Amino acid sequence: MKIVDAPPSLALAFFPMDQDSEPELPSPGQSWFSPPPPKTPERGKGPRLTTRIIAWARERHLTIQQLLVVAFASTIILGALALMLSTAMMPGVSTLTPVDALFTATSAVCVTGLVVRDTATDFSISGQIIILFLIQAGGLGILTLSNALFLFGRRRIGLRNRMVMEETLGVLPAFSPRGVLARVFMYTFVCEGIGAALLTARFAFDYSFPRALWMGVFHAVSAFCNAGFAILQGNLTAYSGDIVVNVVIMALIILGGLGFIVVEDLWAWFMSPRRRNARVSLHSRIVLHTTFWLIVGGAIIIFLIELPGGAMPAPLMDRIMPSVFLSVTCRTAGFNTVDLSQLSNPTLLICILLMGIGGSPGSTAGGIKTTTFATLNALILSRARNRPKVELFNRSLPAEIVTKALATAAAAFLVVLIATIAIEMLEHAGNPHAEVQNSFLAILFEVVSALGTVGLSVGITPTLGAPAKVVLVICMFVGRLGTVLVANSLLGSIKRLEYTLPEEQIIVG
Repeated sequence: MKIVDAPPSLALAFFPMDQDSEPELPSPGQSWFSPPPPKTPERGKGPRLTTRIIAWARERHLTIQQLLVVAFASTIILGALALMLSTAMMPGVSTLTPVDALFTATSAVCVTGLVVRDTATDFSISGQIIILFLIQAGGLGILTLSNALFLFGRRRIGLRNRMVMEETLGVLPAFSPRGVLARVFMYTFVCEGIGAALLTARFAFDYSFPRALWMGVFHAVSAFCNAGFAILQGNLTAYSGDIVVNVVIMALIILGGLGFIVVEDLWAWFMSPRRRNARVSLHSRIVLHTTFWLIVGGAIIIFLIELPGGAMPAPLMDRIMPSVFLSVTCRTAGFNTVDLSQLSNPTLLICILLMGIGGSPGSTAGGIKTTTFATLNALILSRARNRPKVELFNRSLPAEIVTKALATAAAAFLVVLIATIAIEMLEHAGNPHAEVQNSFLAILFEVVSALGTVGLSVGITPTLGAPAKVVLVICMFVGRLGTVLVANSLLGSIKRLEYTLPEEQIIVG
């Protein structure tokens, strides 16, 4: 099985909606693109692009996970090629090298925000438009966009495309694809539109209206998609004390990081005629509670740690807003209103923890997700209380969910460990520890920022060599799609065991 062969079109790896019937659920180990073979085009009509693509996928027996990997990789490659054009850069600025173009495109599609060039000064309007398009495509999900395009053509959405939507949006199996797509796009563009209008009104006091409008649109999309790209020098440090910019950006980050399931659940609860008796789902309650306490707890800890530091503004009350903003943006957004290189090591460690947790399932955020973090904490408490089941909000969680949470966290930990060691070896092999004392924390920060698709940086990313940048590219790609999903795509179709192996006890802990 090969997934490196170029598909007929690298555009977005679109796949057609089934018009007549939905395919049956494949047996364990069977590909979604197994027989029946593609239909023969009618006489007089050449094979459509979508027909050729589906034939290409069937020939290679791509699984749903491999389909997602190919779609994201194809978009990244196209984006990198576009960013290598001279028109993407400002006059007098050298064009991007292939590695830097790949890095920037991956950062945009994976809504990370790590940069090797200054987005504000090095990229032209054309280059910034390319980056913005990649951010929006990556934020919504490549195949979600493809499904929506076919949806506008009034075609049915087949079972395999339902599975794609479950992977990219995090929606539950029982849903109406047409309704979900319509509400996802409406929610996305309404939030981005309101945010763009508010930011444009604020930036209009400092810039001409066309410039303010472009800045408002760019930062609104970047914030909602949790990308962290900014077209202001120094990111948002010039607006560290601005209430409007801070509140709007934080609101967009939170709304984009909650996940569509939570928004849909809250909307249904709000519209319910029996609101008092209506119950918000367990998933939504976990997401909302975990998000709230991570933001509040992170802000308080950062505020207390940085009291004697010099990174925050001098007046005590002026440190509240940057502390709250940093607590919010650490969870996969990537904007910064303070110079991160001036923060103390304990604060950077808190930021690493928040970046590792990330946002919520089905959102534009990365990380292991708030539900995974909450499940792991509930597991620890359940074991400490000697409870047989993992419990949250007076509900017990299935063993399969707990196992998935453990696998997600363990896989992320292994990727961080391997990537950090790899970059240390590539950058500082043979150097005494006394000469590179602070490099480990800085590299760990960049790796977690890449894997969590955050985009915050202490400033070392542009100075890294090409091999180290490639390691970060892999981290961003794996972080956007998920460590478990990428592992499944590499392993391919594995037949499920039809028998159970005997159990045996071991000693752990």
